[in-house]
Amino acid sequence: MIVRPQDDRFILIKQLDHSLVSGVFSVYWKEMIAPLSQMIYTISYHDIGWVTLDESVLWDEQKNRPIDFLDYPLEPKIRAYRQGISIMEKQDAYAGYLCSMHFSSFFKNEKSGIGRAFFLEERSRQERLWKQLTQREQERVSDNFALLKFFDDLSLALCLNEPMENRHPWFREGIYYRDHRYQWVWEDKNHLFLEPNGFTRPFTIHIPYQMVSRDGEVLKDDIFIYHIEI
Repeated sequence: MIVRPQDDRFILIKQLDHSLVSGVFSVYWKEMIAPLSQMIYTISYHDIGWVTLDESVLWDEQKNRPIDFLDYPLEPKIRAYRQGISIMEKQDAYAGYLCSMHFSSFFKNEKSGIGRAFFLEERSRQERLWKQLTQREQERVSDNFALLKFFDDLSLALCLNEPMENRHPWFREGIYYRDHRYQWVWEDKNHLFLEPNGFTRPFTIHIPYQMVSRDGEVLKDDIFIYHIEI
C-alpha cells in the first residue's frame, strides 16, 4: 500500500493501481519499446504480488498510521514479491525475468538474512529464465529494465506527492533516465506535463484511492484524474 499522510487523514493507493499507471506511460512513450506487448504487460503488472496484501490495511498502533510498502513486515513482503514474480513468469518468461531483476535489486546489498536469501534465490531464477529468452530479448534486457524502473518512478512520484507538489524526497530533484532529468510540472491540480516531454500525445490517467481518518475510518473512495499534456 502507498500511504500519503495529510493533516488529519491518509490517502491510500494500492500497489497494483500504481503499477497499472506505470503501464499507461509505456503505451504513450515516444521512444521505441521492444518487445512492445511484453513490456506493456510487464510494466503494468509488475506489482501483481501486492494484491493480496493490499486487500486490507495493516495498521501501526505505535505510530497510529497505516503501514506503507516500505515499512511492511519483510517476511510477508518478500513472500508477495516471490509470488508476483512467479505469476509473471507463468505468463511470460521475459516478464518474469525483468520482475525478478526489479525486486531482487532491492536486496543486492544485503549480506545475510531473508533478504539475502531472496536475492540469491532470484539470481538462480534469472539464470534459468535467461536460457528461455531469445537473443533479441536478451539484448534488450538492460534497456528495458531501465524503462521499467523509470515508469515505476514516474507513477510513484504522482502517488507519493500531493497534486501541485513535488515535495517527496525521492523525487524533489527530478526523475533520472538515460542521464536525463525529468520533472513533473503542474499546470493545475488535474493537468500536468513531463519536462522534457517524452510522450507522443496527451492522455489521461486514473489513480483510485481511499481516504481514511487517523482513527482508521474510511472517509471515501475516489479517483485522482490527471490529464497529461505535451
